[in-house]
Amino acid sequence: MVRRQTVDDYVMMKSLSGLGTCETAGLVTIISSSVTHAKDKVRDSALLVLDVSSGREIQRITEMDLEITVAALNSSGSKIAYIASDNKKSHLTLRSLNSGIEERLLLDGTAYAIEWLQDDSILVLMNDPVTREVKEKQEAGNDPIDYEADEKFRSLYHYVPGIGFRKITNQLQVWEFASSPSCIIVVASDNPTEGSWYRSKLYRIDLSSGNSELLYDPKWRAIARPRISQDEKRVVFLESLMSDFGVFSGDIIQLDLIAGKSQNITEKSDRSYFDMHWSANSLRVLWGKECTAGIEERTDDKVADLWKAEGTVMNSWAPEFRILNGNLAFLYQDNLNPTELCLVDDTGRLTRITQENKKINECDSLPAEVVRWKSSDGKEIYGIFRSAGEKSPVVVVVHGGPTSFSPLTFMDRTTHLISSGFSVFLPNYRGSVGKGREYVEANRGDMGGMDLSDIMTGIDYLHESGRAKTDKWFITGGSYGGFMTSWAITQTNRFAAAVGLFGIADWVSFHGTTHIADWDPIHYDESPYAGKKYEKFSPLNYVDRIQTPVLLLHGIEDPYVPLGQYLQFYRALKDAGKVVRLLMFPREGHGFAETEHVKREMNETFNWFSSHS
Repeated sequence: MVRRQTVDDYVMMKSLSGLGTCETAGLVTIISSSVTHAKDKVRDSALLVLDVSSGREIQRITEMDLEITVAALNSSGSKIAYIASDNKKSHLTLRSLNSGIEERLLLDGTAYAIEWLQDDSILVLMNDPVTREVKEKQEAGNDPIDYEADEKFRSLYHYVPGIGFRKITNQLQVWEFASSPSCIIVVASDNPTEGSWYRSKLYRIDLSSGNSELLYDPKWRAIARPRISQDEKRVVFLESLMSDFGVFSGDIIQLDLIAGKSQNITEKSDRSYFDMHWSANSLRVLWGKECTAGIEERTDDKVADLWKAEGTVMNSWAPEFRILNGNLAFLYQDNLNPTELCLVDDTGRLTRITQENKKINECDSLPAEVVRWKSSDGKEIYGIFRSAGEKSPVVVVVHGGPTSFSPLTFMDRTTHLISSGFSVFLPNYRGSVGKGREYVEANRGDMGGMDLSDIMTGIDYLHESGRAKTDKWFITGGSYGGFMTSWAITQTNRFAAAVGLFGIADWVSFHGTTHIADWDPIHYDESPYAGKKYEKFSPLNYVDRIQTPVLLLHGIEDPYVPLGQYLQFYRALKDAGKVVRLLMFPREGHGFAETEHVKREMNETFNWFSSHS
């Protein structure tokens, strides 16, 4: 028996991540976590170890009051290592899958990634610990923070079980790494601030000495996901304008490690690329194009698709896959099925292995149509229209980033609106992922310009095509989508109501208070002190134009888009006599994670739109 989707169903959903494999043993690992957590708690999580040939669950590992975030199998499949955290301390556990015997370590710094080496030692990426001298000063109350100067580097450490840790990198902020028998390739920057990721470069690190060699400088673009070839002669990685660390897509750059020459092997492609793995003499690549996902095999002389389908490989902001005994393993969902671990065999047949989201699969699947239209300058744009009926009011949901996208999903934070009678339009405007690097970078220097035109012409298309026969349109979005929500209502009165989530209201003050201050000069291609684009595209400067009732939602502890953005916007709207309400969420950062907060956000959004329908 199926039933309509509700807010309670969403918070019951499981988020799957942490995909790992062992070819030798035919094992795959995933981490199954709750999408929210209770106040003062971490998310519930379980580490699953599965046998691929039978689909049987070998082990399910849980930790009391700790969230498992990262896991890795050793090369023989006899041991697993994982990181678990309570938001204060990270714990590293090495566990024998046969005997269950464990070695557990409490780490001084937060850990982000681990990788086994062939000798069963481990590479651990974690923050450098606070020195004893600093700890003593802090305990004595001598604890002022030297802004940015007190940041700790995220360094690479080598751990030999039973012996201890050795620090490998020095004065490098390591964001990602890949290892081979002879070296380590890292994406790193030269200072430890959060925003320094936007200035990262590719380095080769000698495991013994820790010496670093600069291999590649992408200039204003970002790089991610280095993958070393089996012969250790080449490395491939993603390169593009990227909005956030952990939101990875772009073109594939191949670097010859012997000659030092680089080549864009996907130049001018209309596909966005997410993940790559070497297989014998070929490179297998995960791609996305206009809500279709696929995996292709690339050799020197040809490109062939191994699998493709309309749907979303997860996590949608940084999809990944693995090669396992001829199969392709990944986490996958579409509008008919929630996320599960899936395998694709050599015939292209997809099989769902897990049933972590069996409970929410009892809910109605909701319609989803990929739509395409031409913007005001003739550029073809794409998006998703989820109809509750042609006469239903429509909520326009603007994704963040902007270099992200709205994916095809079975359930997300908007699908309950469809079950309650609202249609939902998710435009993937220029600047979005899913049509190649040129499309992603098309709104650089013009955020709020033609990308807003893309959204408005999409609304016109839905109306003129007869898909949406309504005069009730609403708009909402978070982060960059929150900016676009505030910006849109200064440029048009078409929306009956708006709900903005942790968005930017004033670009100059944002630059001065965010902890990713490298982001906006790159994306606007201008200094914040030039006084042109930053002033032109700040919603705060056009408050007198706004006629739309506005609900603002913001986390009090957001370091990316600080609360001051909505405090400014709220006060300006209030002083101008506009209809506005601001809800501030304690303990929340950039996005809401506590269960009751998430439910409140979803219900408040529905109620705000309903009251203005």
